[in-house]
Amino acid sequence: MSEESASRSYGVVVESDVEVEMRDGTILRADIYRPDADGAYPTLVQRTPYSKSGETLLEQGHKLAERGYVVVQQDTRGRYRSDGEFMPALLTGEHKDAEDGYDTVEWAAALPWSTGKVGTFGVSYNGWTQWELAYKRPPHLVAMFPSGIAANLLDRELSGVLRLGRALWWTMNTLAPDARRRIGDRSGPTTVEEADRLYVERDRSKWLWFLPLSEIPDDALSDMGNHWRSWLDDHAVDNIGHLEIHSQVSVPALTTTGWYDQQIGAIKHFTGMRENGMTELARSGQRLIIGPWSHTIDFSSSRVGAIDFGPEAVKDYFQMTDDWFRYWLEGERTGVDEWPPVQIFVMGANRWRGETEWPLERTDYTDYYLRAGGLLSPQPPSDEVGDSYDYDPRDPVMTLFSPVCQQEPYDQRALDDRRDILVYQTAPLEQAVEVTGPVVAHLWAASSARDTDFVIKLMDVWPDGFVQELCHGIVRARYRDSFINPSLIEPGRAYEYTIELHPTSNLFRSGHSIRVDVSSSDFPNFDRNHNTGGDDYKETTLVTARQTIHHDPARPSRVTLPIIR
Repeated sequence: MSEESASRSYGVVVESDVEVEMRDGTILRADIYRPDADGAYPTLVQRTPYSKSGETLLEQGHKLAERGYVVVQQDTRGRYRSDGEFMPALLTGEHKDAEDGYDTVEWAAALPWSTGKVGTFGVSYNGWTQWELAYKRPPHLVAMFPSGIAANLLDRELSGVLRLGRALWWTMNTLAPDARRRIGDRSGPTTVEEADRLYVERDRSKWLWFLPLSEIPDDALSDMGNHWRSWLDDHAVDNIGHLEIHSQVSVPALTTTGWYDQQIGAIKHFTGMRENGMTELARSGQRLIIGPWSHTIDFSSSRVGAIDFGPEAVKDYFQMTDDWFRYWLEGERTGVDEWPPVQIFVMGANRWRGETEWPLERTDYTDYYLRAGGLLSPQPPSDEVGDSYDYDPRDPVMTLFSPVCQQEPYDQRALDDRRDILVYQTAPLEQAVEVTGPVVAHLWAASSARDTDFVIKLMDVWPDGFVQELCHGIVRARYRDSFINPSLIEPGRAYEYTIELHPTSNLFRSGHSIRVDVSSSDFPNFDRNHNTGGDDYKETTLVTARQTIHHDPARPSRVTLPIIR
């Protein structure tokens, strides 16, 4: 941070509901925050379906304008104060966000208070809107700061399994209220606050357990009902598709995500752009920051779920944003050029570390085998009898996560009395082991069903017994080989399933143990497999499946850990 940046503090002028005409004549509306002083300033654009007048965006608009930016916060097409028809990002359909984003950036660059250099910022959906416009290459776009948005939908909907808890919350409580308000539908709440309250106090359990999911009544979903059913029909398709656009993007981007972010697939924006970005500036200008955060990517708190990661976990969001854009939009020496390409927070050690690439070149990929008696060991199995359990979708393993269905670390001991979870664990470690990078399981498993799920979780067992979930993965058997051409399994036959868990970075300290849990459900983080081989979203039948996990020389179930020496 330069002395000039540190000394800036402007009064702020706000202009609300400023009309912006898109190329097809549709009017979108934006709030403009600008310094109350003469002159031209670098300009930042955020496009959101979540209301430009929301508390977080209000704070961002004011604080960034105080630092010397013109900040444009815009409601996307068909949301809140903007005209037109809304098409959610995760669905197949005719999206206008690429063109709308282009037009908005160019309009913002021409504002009388703008220097003509524009950056974009925002988290989650507001990150998606950035990548959508980026490949159109508006001439005045200089840099981006997209956070918490996967490059591929199937890195979020793992193995084509609906993330029911979050998807339902998002549709009912985040999207439906404004949709209901716009069409004059009085069948339910018209504000997010009221929808959230009713969902928690009255409706949550009803809709999570409702069968079939495709027949949740439109009164609960309002104008989002058709979108919900479309999502159920094709959510195993990558409707984000951003891995294909990197070669058309020509600007630097700062990507941030968290180890507990269900959109941690954002990492592939960094790796994709480093390899395939359109220009050398775009390729070399990528930066990646991964903290101990959930999807909210809350820089201001060291506590996530049940764990306090210490004071070093806290970052100053506004200073980071200022440093990034001051460097790219103003050419000011803020230290951004000296940032390592990758900054990761190593949990357990509870410290930040700079790296030059992802995954780390010095990684020693080491197999830890599932063994008889619940042992997890780097030694391969001998002739051992497999372990079995019954998975009953009427009684699934319940997810321990936040009330709004975001992943956070909570003590997994709450599930230890269940008979449908197999636990494999090392002895307490004599020396610390760092695991940083992608985690992959190779599971040899058989089922009595024609389709079923297998869930893998990697855990850190603390000396006091606390069990910290680090990352998880799931496979839906029908998608084991292909999402495009799914195929059912033969009951009783053992298959080798490759299960990609989310990446992580954790120092298993001396005295801690490495633990792997195997089950067939994680509800409502993921929807239940009905075990019938039918359409889980259009049927009500639930069948218990007998599952067997093999661990012998011919079928060595194992987890490959990225160990850093």
